[in-house]
Amino acid sequence: KKSTSYNSRKDADEIVYTLEHCPGRKSEKYSPGPTYVEPHLLVLCKSAEPEGNKISYFGTLNDLYAWYHSITSNPENNTAVIKAKAEEITAGVTGDLEKVKKIFYWMHDNIRYIAFEDGLAGFKPQKADEVLRKKYGDCKGMAHLTKEFLKALGFDARLCWIGTNHIAYDYSTPSLAVDNHMIAALIYQGKTYFLDATENYIGFNEYAERIQGRQVLIEDGEKFIFTKVPSTTYQQNLDLEKSVMTINGAALEGTVTREWKGEEKENIFASLNSIKKENSRDAFIRYLSNGSNNISIADFTTSSLTDYDKPLSASYKLKNNNAVSAFGNEMYIDIDARKDLSDFTFDINTRNMDYLFTYKLNTQVEVQLAVPADYNVTTIPQPVDVKNDDYEFFASVTKSTNKLVYSKRIIVKNIRLSKARFQQWNKDIEKLKAFYNEQVVLTKK
Repeated sequence: KKSTSYNSRKDADEIVYTLEHCPGRKSEKYSPGPTYVEPHLLVLCKSAEPEGNKISYFGTLNDLYAWYHSITSNPENNTAVIKAKAEEITAGVTGDLEKVKKIFYWMHDNIRYIAFEDGLAGFKPQKADEVLRKKYGDCKGMAHLTKEFLKALGFDARLCWIGTNHIAYDYSTPSLAVDNHMIAALIYQGKTYFLDATENYIGFNEYAERIQGRQVLIEDGEKFIFTKVPSTTYQQNLDLEKSVMTINGAALEGTVTREWKGEEKENIFASLNSIKKENSRDAFIRYLSNGSNNISIADFTTSSLTDYDKPLSASYKLKNNNAVSAFGNEMYIDIDARKDLSDFTFDINTRNMDYLFTYKLNTQVEVQLAVPADYNVTTIPQPVDVKNDDYEFFASVTKSTNKLVYSKRIIVKNIRLSKARFQQWNKDIEKLKAFYNEQVVLTKK
């Protein structure tokens, strides 16, 4: 309810909003941001007319940008220090985009993200040379330093204001509440590249889910460029596994190759860099074995763990003990040790909010299993093939000469799964789980 009254003592109109009979909401992980789902008021400060003199605040997007520009147009940086460091970082690099990548990845490795937003500091970037000196900054400070590094090398780099997908609003609502993030943009040979220095370990020209498709303001002097960050499909975030296996007693053993791209790769890099380097190899192996004591890994090698511009890959020998059970003339084989999403269901009676995946999923698994010459394949699981606008589940086992081929695809195309879809999701997960539980059977000839 809304009511308005005049307070003669204060000589002011008082507006009161009252919300009644609104139950408290239990916090639920992986939910849309509060502006999507919470009852709230958004107060827009458009203008005022004290004593008949109009003062404009944020009546239009032009007003909003004008204020942003006013607090960022005179940064008072120590340009000599920044230029010297930029040249040091890119020493020996000749290609333009290679120089940009050097700066971008140096920011990932050397500037720590720490958000401290007090008063005007919530909007005005710290001086770039101060961020460089301290080796930390918030998103504004990191974007500012990225921009100034590139400008020092002669590139057209600019600040950008953006609201992540945590916020329901866009720039059709001119308010300080519509954006919560700052990045940098490089305009090079007619193309715009966005550089988010807070997204450690993501590749150049790859974009995190939280900013994909979001409106962005790029500084352009007294004006601005209004555009969107490109959206990418699930194909950016590849998690690929290929195996060639044989049966050895009660075990499956063989060689495995893995490849990760996009935010799958970023997650692994972030995890590895969050622990001591001397422990990172063991941690990586535990991750690949799903923490199972039945799985052992040997001859483990990876691609570079410091080259964020390329896919991350690994190869190793794997032995999965207790994957084969023998009874009389029959062998029962559990090919898939991963069983992705097998327990990922929703309690539709207790969860109230839609579910928000961190990013789109693209899991691809292929296992080639040699069939012993003295055995026939007598039972294989019925394939699963689920397709809709939000996700796809596919899994099958096929027979060919002297081998079985196990194939699986887990794809999430839409990161927001509505509560109305939970029941169907649960049914589809049960299909996938039933497939996992149905073993391959070999019978001795």
